[in-house]
Amino acid sequence: MSRISSQGSLIMISDDLKVAQGDLASATKASPATVTLSAAVDPPVVVGDTVIPRGTFWKSIDDQPFRVSAVAGLVLTLEDSDTTNEITPDILGTAKLDVTSWLELCRSNFNANSPAGATIDVTTLCDNAHKIVAGLPAIGTWTAAGFYDVNDFAMFKARDDYRSGAKMGIQVVLADGSGWVFLGIVNQFDLTLGLNAAVANNIGGQIDGRLNFFKTPPTGFVPSIPQAA
Repeated sequence: MSRISSQGSLIMISDDLKVAQGDLASATKASPATVTLSAAVDPPVVVGDTVIPRGTFWKSIDDQPFRVSAVAGLVLTLEDSDTTNEITPDILGTAKLDVTSWLELCRSNFNANSPAGATIDVTTLCDNAHKIVAGLPAIGTWTAAGFYDVNDFAMFKARDDYRSGAKMGIQVVLADGSGWVFLGIVNQFDLTLGLNAAVANNIGGQIDGRLNFFKTPPTGFVPSIPQAA
């Protein structure tokens, strides 16, 4: 069992800009799944990038962020993805892939919660005890507390997303390079003042879809954290 300190972790939110966007030619039914670009994008996708498939018509990957764990030419592996239950033989021909750009959000703590999901009672009169099946997972929540800084562009980007209701990507990279990434909304933006206290800022909201995890990258790999200009 490994243990890791929270210190040195990176918390990032997605910027409105895209590093690159490309067309998707195909995808595999696998866990993890791979997607194939129709042509190379500029700049090229590399291991450690976060990508979001769009318009594939596969609910398991559509509009969800994934870390790229391997690149072989135009074939990209989406870490922690699972498309094995998709019904249609392949993705739509108009599908695209966004490569996300990020802004570092310097915070004092971060929480992502996955509450208990629904339970469906399927007991009949023939049963001698309750029978249940799992329903959908509950809507997850996230919070990121920190301090107010008038020059913190990422904090104001979160404020703008709170006003507009737009979804944004959130990515947490731990000190060993592992972490998780997800889409969410911002519906909490608090400012707190107090005697002998710093001006605090707490941001939070709901998680759209799943938390997708990624493992510690290969030895020698340094996570690339693109910043918007």
